[in-house]
Amino acid sequence: MKTNKLLNYFTLVQKMILYNLRIIFANKFIWFLAGSIIFYLGLSVIYVFSEDISRMQDLYGVFMFSGVLLVFYPSVFGIQNDQDARTIEILFGIPNYRYKVWLVRIVLIFVIAYLIMLVFTFLSSMLIVKFPIFKMTTQVMIPVLFLGMMAFMLSTVIRNGNGTAVVMIIFGLFFLILGDPLYKSQWNVFLNPFSPAYGVNETTWAIIMFKNRLILITGSILFLLEALLNLQKREKFM
Repeated sequence: MKTNKLLNYFTLVQKMILYNLRIIFANKFIWFLAGSIIFYLGLSVIYVFSEDISRMQDLYGVFMFSGVLLVFYPSVFGIQNDQDARTIEILFGIPNYRYKVWLVRIVLIFVIAYLIMLVFTFLSSMLIVKFPIFKMTTQVMIPVLFLGMMAFMLSTVIRNGNGTAVVMIIFGLFFLILGDPLYKSQWNVFLNPFSPAYGVNETTWAIIMFKNRLILITGSILFLLEALLNLQKREKFM
């Protein structure tokens, strides 16, 4: 009896994952995936033929932009796609909606992005310059997670993919503008852990990096919780 119940549970989880994977890879996601791959390959070719191919800080920027492209579409347009397909009415009828559907989907989005980024970092480590691929991928995914969760949260407030995309682009430009003034600050979303911090000793830099990553991870969790709470307000989406 317990074996059958456990088997049924795993079958249900498997079907849920496959269903959400079809949704994630549907519509225009393939174009963002292609854009991420083309962007990565294009700059990688440039670095391969560059005289200075040992600059990990430059590769970090390439990886991060590629990661943002991977999570942008499903994070920004996911809610609107459910509304357009009229599946959101069905989803709201499922008990514990936020845990059984969108939480699984958002986790899958970032797991897929992480795996793709592992491929990118592995190729760069083999072809351009040696570096620890898991460390690089994890460091890249922290700001990608922050921006993706922010986009997801905003999509539950704006409830329109194009509107959310515009707001996220504005936020992205704002963060980029603040990149130079906040170059060595723990509040810099695009803080590069592989860029040498001139005028800052190693201990201080390590503390800044730790606080920065803690802030981004905490912000990501808060954005996720706010998004899931917003998704409980059925009347706003129907």
